[in-house]
Amino acid sequence: MTDRFMQAARCPTDELSLTNCAVINDKEPQFEQHVTVRNVAHMYVFTLKKHPSVNAGTIAFSLPQRKWAGLSIGQEVKGRLHVY
Repeated sequence: MTDRFMQAARCPTDELSLTNCAVINDKEPQFEQHVTVRNVAHMYVFTLKKHPSVNAGTIAFSLPQRKWAGLSIGQEVKGRLHVY
């Protein structure tokens, strides 16, 4: 397991938004299939997908995911990558 800090971003496509996955840059090292994102009160688990239009160092979420997890665009997100 690895902790990483990334900035929250908008999901790059409507098609990816419908997958309910968090999206990272296709050149980011992805050693795991899922990421756990925590806020003050809860923990959320997202499956990861890759897309070239996501900036390096960011993790993109759909609007419902951001609302559900209490994330804002540009907010620093601490995620723990792991396999289930």
